[in-house]
Amino acid sequence: MASKQEQELISALKRLIFIYGDKGGVGKSAVARLLLDIYRSESVPCQAIDSDTSNADLYRCYKRVGDQAQEIALGEPDAVERVDFTVRGEADYLIDSLGDYSELILVDLPARSRDAFTTFIRELDLLNVATESGYRVTIIHVLGKTRSSVSALKDVVELCGDGADYVVVKNLLFGEPHTFTRYDASQTRKKVIEQLGGVELNLQEMFWTSWDVIEDNDLPFCWAADAQKTILQRSQRTRAYRWLADMTSEVKKASTYLGIGE
Repeated sequence: MASKQEQELISALKRLIFIYGDKGGVGKSAVARLLLDIYRSESVPCQAIDSDTSNADLYRCYKRVGDQAQEIALGEPDAVERVDFTVRGEADYLIDSLGDYSELILVDLPARSRDAFTTFIRELDLLNVATESGYRVTIIHVLGKTRSSVSALKDVVELCGDGADYVVVKNLLFGEPHTFTRYDASQTRKKVIEQLGGVELNLQEMFWTSWDVIEDNDLPFCWAADAQKTILQRSQRTRAYRWLADMTSEVKKASTYLGIGE
């Protein structure tokens, strides 16, 4: 585990954050949306990138959400960029222009991007290049219950080691935290949590009456929970508000690795 002084140094660095997961449907984009929602609501400067070409949920829901969660004026560029990380060379400019970005860069990787992501890390010497530019890499792995999900985490941990920080998210849509037994019993978990100082978070399920309206209308969570902006019924809004408040507190357990206040 890092000392207090080392933790303070890590916390002061700019962050290059990747939302990663092996298969589709594990809740990866929901985590990306939640994190960007917090950044926008709390006026944390963040360059957001959606790399999912088939289900660009981050782009659809947050492209017009700006500082303090206000809607961006007509004529202003979208607040979420689209880049296909699965195409070799597409994201090279991100490395070339790291110094031009704000303190936080959030990248929502597409499903089944395991090979493309590890190739990107190796070919572009991502960890060293990020360090040279004053960035620290954070990898958020949204966990499923399959063996391949744990294997995908193992791959990136073996590749990056202590050159990155790790946040592992258990999606409680799939069961209670203690039911992720394959991950809990793995040597990968032991390395991430005990040796590398990783943080585990639980993604709660939002009740379906609220979630379906949010999904059907591509709503940012902060607008859905706002009584002045929402199209949700009162009960739906209340559930969305409570979920967002609870999940904001949960996410801030990893604040050091995510560039947000406690």
